[in-house]
Amino acid sequence: MTAQSFGNGNRGALLIGTGTYDHPELSALRSPEVDCTRLDTLLRDPKIGAFEVQTLIDADRSTLERAIGEFFISAWGDDVRLLYLSGHGIVSRSDKLHFAIRQTDPARPAYTTISAAFIHEVMDECRARSIVVILDCCYSGLFLPGAKGDETARFEEALAGHGRVVITAGTRSQRAWEGQHLDAETPAPSLFTGMLIEGISSGAADLNGDGVVTLQELYRFACERLHREGVTQTPRMGGEMQYDIALAKVRRQRKARSSRADRTGSRNRRSSGPPARPTPEPWQTRVAFGPARQPVLSDGMLVVHEPYKLHAIDLESRQRSPLIKMWYPCSPALHEGAAYFPGKGGHLQMIDLRTGKRRASHPVAIRDDSLGISKGVLYATAQNGTLHAFTPSTLSPLWSLPANGLTLTSAPQTSAGYTLFTASESQILKDTPTNSADHIVAISEGRVAWHYKAEAPLSPDWAVTDHAIYMALQPEAPSSKQRIVAVSPENGQLLWSFDTKAHLAAALAATDEILVFGDKDNRLVTLDAKTGKVRWDKEKKTYGHLLTRPSISGDSLFTADRTAKLIRWNLPTGRKVRAHDLLASPDRQGFPAIKNGVVYTTDARGDIRALPM
Repeated sequence: MTAQSFGNGNRGALLIGTGTYDHPELSALRSPEVDCTRLDTLLRDPKIGAFEVQTLIDADRSTLERAIGEFFISAWGDDVRLLYLSGHGIVSRSDKLHFAIRQTDPARPAYTTISAAFIHEVMDECRARSIVVILDCCYSGLFLPGAKGDETARFEEALAGHGRVVITAGTRSQRAWEGQHLDAETPAPSLFTGMLIEGISSGAADLNGDGVVTLQELYRFACERLHREGVTQTPRMGGEMQYDIALAKVRRQRKARSSRADRTGSRNRRSSGPPARPTPEPWQTRVAFGPARQPVLSDGMLVVHEPYKLHAIDLESRQRSPLIKMWYPCSPALHEGAAYFPGKGGHLQMIDLRTGKRRASHPVAIRDDSLGISKGVLYATAQNGTLHAFTPSTLSPLWSLPANGLTLTSAPQTSAGYTLFTASESQILKDTPTNSADHIVAISEGRVAWHYKAEAPLSPDWAVTDHAIYMALQPEAPSSKQRIVAVSPENGQLLWSFDTKAHLAAALAATDEILVFGDKDNRLVTLDAKTGKVRWDKEKKTYGHLLTRPSISGDSLFTADRTAKLIRWNLPTGRKVRAHDLLASPDRQGFPAIKNGVVYTTDARGDIRALPM
């Protein structure tokens, strides 16, 4: 079947989502609003869907019935009408199909829902040549946690007809599952709708590569992805259509403009320079089994940590190494193709990332936190509080520092020749007050060189460069603000401080020139690293709270937020360069890895996503 072009007719989409219900038998759903919001963005974009879009969330019955009626009755000729519904489905005693709304009483669906019969009736009055109905819901009032119900009736028969196509999220014996929500503030799209969004936004649903995503291509893409992910959900498509409907255009990457010599066909081969490097293709692969830490690049490997498991993928071949199981949920230290973490009994061990086999071990029993490598030295804290330094390749001891009232609270950083830790302590030196305080501690060859006593508890959000240590203080009294301090790594002297307007959403990111953070009011702020002065002239905002620490590569800044946006910013100016639809796995301290212009990030499902940005 050939695809119908976008043509001259009006392209209209009505997106309806209901996730809030007054009746106690109808469980709340968090995906419908996200489903509609993200589809709205894609379908409305003139370079992608070119639809006129109306979105209704948790609307009442009269509003919905009038909107549906006007939506279909006002269309004619070459117009395209796309109706999308996400929410609970209900089957009445007479086996009639209904859509639940906020005021629905499951025992009285006839006059408290939007009935399939009503939709069918107004569709009969519609004179548009192409009608598409997409239903992400199940068809029973019995709902299990995480599901939208059970299908007991056939929507494709109830609504299908000439010139109409109906797509459902599953068969009559299956459930349509909500997405895997990260937390209370981060709802995810439904599994089925999430595949539709991914297929359109990435262009992956353009199966024949002609630059257009058609209805049938999108349906096939969603079916294949759900099957590949092992989701027990099989979408269905029914109806009659003379042409395959063109739903979206694929946004192509802008090609670099050729030089004058290229356009004129210069014969001077030496002046043409080296051949252009081919643009890498985006790819993704399943790594973890749900949300996990952001990837770390180590010796040509992408390493992803989730509690009690360590996953490693060769960056070039994309081949997975054997799964490494851990005895504790702590984050490992990584160095030259090896992972370091406490093994059975807490004893320090070194595991080869490529083979999963143990290389070496040490009898010292270590804590499962504050383990790290900096400047080629492995640091681990024993269970009695003693800090040990090792040669990573052999686990040979270098020196040890007794606790003496010092309790390390972070993995190490290195600057100005010192190894730096944050610490909670009662006494470091004899003249130190005995009351508990938070400090930055500088260690050299197993001795405390200096310490900086913070005026308030330190948060784990710190960053270190060759010129300064940047820390965020936690206000002791209830406050919407935080203070960022910059401390000299040479002597622990305060360099400057800056009061934020709201709490930080993720850890700080820093270079020698600039400090970047995002706050919980979605502000993205850059400070001069040497003076603490605000760099950008105008206030910049992300779409939602940051899920990870910002990533910096050259003049580019990358942020990942709760609205499923991975954004590339121009660091000197604060201009948004490009955005990609992607819900990153939350990691307050971690950040997407960057190499050769490709951003590698762990998404909310546990996939590694490689995105040329």
